[in-house]
Amino acid sequence: MSLLAEFDVVDEAATPCPLSEQELADTIAYVLEHEGVQVPCALSLTLVDDERMAELNAEWRGQERPTDVLSLECERPDEAVGLCELGDIVLAPAYVRAQAPHFGNSAADECRLLTIHATLHLLGYDHIVDEEAQVMERLEDAYLAELSPAARGGRLTRHTAADDGADA
Repeated sequence: MSLLAEFDVVDEAATPCPLSEQELADTIAYVLEHEGVQVPCALSLTLVDDERMAELNAEWRGQERPTDVLSLECERPDEAVGLCELGDIVLAPAYVRAQAPHFGNSAADECRLLTIHATLHLLGYDHIVDEEAQVMERLEDAYLAELSPAARGGRLTRHTAADDGADA
């Protein structure tokens, strides 16, 4: 049985996502397995345009601009009884495609990285404090390298405590 027992994707974006629904699900399931999650999880992922992402970013984070990804945590697996309602991930495919070249990533690897990043947030990881950011970045880099060997050696992460909150 997959740890990702329920996975709903809502596509509201005009720009196609660089990953298929199956690739997104596989990425999330990989992180859950490697993080030692023991209970089945439910998660939703919504694909939105930059305008809608800016609205959500303003509502949830007070940042009046689009961003690449948002994570909205509901329940932690270690607190769940039965199916864990892990939370929601919101991705902006156009934003992801536009920023990927700036970090030396393909659009697919940038999307994969942000899906890993968002899933780690749903599991309680954060990057507000530099030490926590380093832990999160090591995991992101390791997981991306395993999921996409072509990404090895690239500039994969870029958040620090001084970050302006471009990703969440």
